[in-house]
Amino acid sequence: MPLHFLKRGEVERPGAKAPRTERSRQEDRFEQHLRLALQDQPVEVRGPTILRDVLAFEVLPARPQGTLAQKAQVKVDYVLVNPRTQTPFAGIVLSSRSYGRDRRRPPTPATEAAGAQRAIVTVLHLNPAQLVDAPAIQAALKPYLP
Repeated sequence: MPLHFLKRGEVERPGAKAPRTERSRQEDRFEQHLRLALQDQPVEVRGPTILRDVLAFEVLPARPQGTLAQKAQVKVDYVLVNPRTQTPFAGIVLSSRSYGRDRRRPPTPATEAAGAQRAIVTVLHLNPAQLVDAPAIQAALKPYLP
């Protein structure tokens, strides 16, 4: 869609589309439903994070049984942390191209070194378009919660 900048004295065209929102509604909805689905669980949800030196158990939609591999770093959109030990146990990567990334400068991801505890972190690739409400998210995450 080409951009149309108004010149001095020009009036806006009727029927022009509204400007894009800064953040995808679907991403906002997914985060709200994620927090709602996990409110009764002993889990803390954090935003974009880079996990360094981690044993990652990656669960892809094409390979639901998962693969275990040593990773120097894993960038996740959400990380689930045990609130007592502050140890990450799962990460969520939004795997759909259609969910719409934020067009603003992305927030600087926090960095957590999971190597000291040598915990295995489950990295789930989820499509937010398929998980439309809190019960669906809860069902998808249930096998990976403590």
